[in-house]
Amino acid sequence: MEVNIKIKRFNGKEDKIDNFKLNIEDRTTVVEALMYIKDNIDPSLSFRVQCRSAICGTCAVKVGDRHVLACKTKVKDLLNENNEVLIEPASNLPVIKDLVTDQSVFLEKLKLAKPWLVPREEWQPVYPEDLKKFEKETDCILCGACYSACPAFEADKDFGGPINFVKIFRFWKDKNDSLEDERVKLAVDENKISSCVHCKYCTFMCPKEIPVEQDITQIEFYAKQKGYIKQDNQGFGGFGFGFGGFGNF
Repeated sequence: MEVNIKIKRFNGKEDKIDNFKLNIEDRTTVVEALMYIKDNIDPSLSFRVQCRSAICGTCAVKVGDRHVLACKTKVKDLLNENNEVLIEPASNLPVIKDLVTDQSVFLEKLKLAKPWLVPREEWQPVYPEDLKKFEKETDCILCGACYSACPAFEADKDFGGPINFVKIFRFWKDKNDSLEDERVKLAVDENKISSCVHCKYCTFMCPKEIPVEQDITQIEFYAKQKGYIKQDNQGFGGFGFGFGGFGNF
């Protein structure tokens, strides 16, 4: 099947859209299409790819209104009625060249979440029921798809981002982590969890099916119960877009 692959490109000064005609098979992934273009049509095309097994998170891009791993996503599933697809770099990140973004932006912010275990002095045994509390969160591969899809940055540039809250939730639920409620305070004070609009785009776009928005809601609810978040200072810009979009819950 012949398709038109449209790619948003950036050369350091200006953006442009390039069109590439190529034949694909049903199994052809976005990464395979990009590699074919680079190898056979335009060697100057820049993009990131490493494992091609959906475990490194390197190849996240935006395609239409979706934020996907290019190695995991088939071109045929993204085509419009004209057999076209537009591939763009991930959103909310500075573009270095073509589809390559500066991921140091969210990686630097990630430090605010302290995404590492701070162990207790006495180690407690971990059982399957303990692991279930944060098992999905350990699947996060830092691809940035949720970060790219998040609209909260439009109103609050200091918002930590969905990745941060996944990491906070993971260690907050680990009984061998010593920070306990300090994790929740980090979510509130350093990562501005109240700026989340609960749109669930982070959950919908996560290639690992992590319930990101659910994690955020749990942290936020607990923070309100403990008084870490004041009831009159919640949601987007303080206008009360909390759980369900209507303030208190």
